[in-house]
Amino acid sequence: MAVVVTKNPSGLKLRYDCGKDDETGKSIVKSKTYANISPDALDQNVYDVAAAISSLQSNTLLSVSKIDTNTLSE
Repeated sequence: MAVVVTKNPSGLKLRYDCGKDDETGKSIVKSKTYANISPDALDQNVYDVAAAISSLQSNTLLSVSKIDTNTLSE
């Protein structure tokens, strides 16, 4: 039987460099995740939105991740 793939809403995860811990000297990395991104949104458009959101932050943007999930059924 053939498998049917159903696209679920995507997510967007932004990771920021928030400086260094004074005691340990380790980098502090924080992330913000946004849900319910259209699964049909183009990667470039998602990245452009991430860049616009991060421009409002004082912290340095480390990475942008688009999280795609699918449901598989018969």
